[in-house]
Amino acid sequence: MRRAAPWAVAALLFSSPAAAREGTLVAIDAGDLVLDIGQEANVQVGQVVELWRPVRLKHPVNGKVLVDRFKIATVKLVDVQRVLSLGKIEQASQRPPATGDVVVVPEDEPPSGPAPAPPPAAPGKPVVVVKADPETKELSDLFSSLEGSDPKKRAQAYRAWLAEHPNSRFSRVIGEEVQALDRAEKEAALVPPTYAPIERLRPGTPQRFAIELDPRYQGAIVHVRRRGAKSYRSIAMASVGARYWAATLPGDAIDEPAMDYFVEGIPKVGPPIALVGSAAEPREAEVDRRPLTGKREGTLATVALASEIASFNLKKPNDWVFQTEGAFGWRLGDGGIRAVRSGFGVLRGKGGSLDDLDRLNKPPRDVGLTYGWLETELGIGKNVGLIARPILGLRERGVTGGAQGFFRIGSDLATNLLLGGEALGTVGLRGVVQLEWRTIPRVPILLRSEVTNQPAGVGGDIGARAIAQVGWEIVPDLALSARASYQGRTINHAGPGAGAGVSYQW
Repeated sequence: MRRAAPWAVAALLFSSPAAAREGTLVAIDAGDLVLDIGQEANVQVGQVVELWRPVRLKHPVNGKVLVDRFKIATVKLVDVQRVLSLGKIEQASQRPPATGDVVVVPEDEPPSGPAPAPPPAAPGKPVVVVKADPETKELSDLFSSLEGSDPKKRAQAYRAWLAEHPNSRFSRVIGEEVQALDRAEKEAALVPPTYAPIERLRPGTPQRFAIELDPRYQGAIVHVRRRGAKSYRSIAMASVGARYWAATLPGDAIDEPAMDYFVEGIPKVGPPIALVGSAAEPREAEVDRRPLTGKREGTLATVALASEIASFNLKKPNDWVFQTEGAFGWRLGDGGIRAVRSGFGVLRGKGGSLDDLDRLNKPPRDVGLTYGWLETELGIGKNVGLIARPILGLRERGVTGGAQGFFRIGSDLATNLLLGGEALGTVGLRGVVQLEWRTIPRVPILLRSEVTNQPAGVGGDIGARAIAQVGWEIVPDLALSARASYQGRTINHAGPGAGAGVSYQW
């Protein structure tokens, strides 16, 4: 805060008293004032001396040089040596002591004779000492009465004085002091920004953000970026009331694993000011991970479609299965009935025993089934679930049924492990171990192994399958996946497989 005005006024108001002994403040050491008066100046420990500030100014109107000094503090001597003393401030004004200030040792009785001459002026420039007049005395008394007062009280007193003395020669400098005090009061009233920190976000979901700023700002900008991105996206905040600013963070700016952000205030004068974080040290908001099928807490529905073909015998097309399955699911929560799902499937294939197919070269048996199913998942806490799926299907010779059952370890919205199996009409049996791995943002991974006699069922031999599936969420809520597999019943009776899928949530 600018404090020049009172100095200029004081230079015109005060004149120093007479004193028999004077010295100088030569240094300030750890709060102690070092004075060049000591035992030779006939001072002693405990004695109180005065500290005066010399002032030399050029008159703003007539250009003459004004030289004077005024009292700024009283100092108590705490250590006196031959030529130097140490002192402590006992009663001070608002101006701190500085080297070069004049030290005056008051006498018990004012000495007769003229007052000490002021310091000599620079060569060639006249020295003018302004003597006190009633107006000067009145303003001096006002300054003394306001020592230690807060800026608001001083500004009010100066305004009252200006109203009573509109034509005073001190009006300009007193007016400048009032302006400086008003600025100080306004700055003291400014409050730090108030806002609710962004702690957690859902990927792809717009987020409202608001902040309260003090009146010196005429706008605000929030800058966001996905963790690891090189640049920020800047969003202008709109006024939503006195001192309040808000913006909607767009969903396409919010993605895993976290979002960095900072807020700048736009002052009425000058460049933007970082108020919440900065470009180099932003605030962090965690973004929820995207699950394999796009489900996340609060999601109402998911639809998915997948197809796969798998060959158990690459040498001959006599042991293979093709399956397409569609599903619709509704997730309700973590505990109790966690989800309800329904779907349909079409399965076609050929198979038989190894004896018939490889040794006797008999033609394979055709397998076909069109089926529907209804599935319920029961959540036992957040990280344990039980899945049951009854199946009803149509085959060439009539109606058949089946079922699936799984035990889930881990949340269906995060990495989890499925253990279970399936019995499907005349198609056969299979046991399943499946890991859904969801640690890479936007890249869901599924690893699965099966032991099965499908598609030939009772007449087929047991085989094993190894399956790997990788997905990619191309836009929020829409994911594509590709699957590769290898399966076989013996080392000479085996082959590859492939598949693809798509899922969408809303």
